[in-house]
Amino acid sequence: MLDPNNPEDVLSIEKCRNIIKEILNFGVSQNEMLKIIELISLELENREIMTNIINCIKQKEINTNNINKELVI
Repeated sequence: MLDPNNPEDVLSIEKCRNIIKEILNFGVSQNEMLKIIELISLELENREIMTNIINCIKQKEINTNNINKELVI
């Protein structure tokens, strides 16, 4: 992880914030943000972290679908 207290990481953190700013400038929805996070996680070298992120996103989808089904009934 990048540490904001580490002077060597400050430029990398700024770069990350600029990337996020560009993504938000596209006017992405919450669902699009989740898809972007999912796609980026697939590029991670650490498979455990990748699967944890994917599982969180999938669980959010399951919970949302269940709530939507309850609202229809």
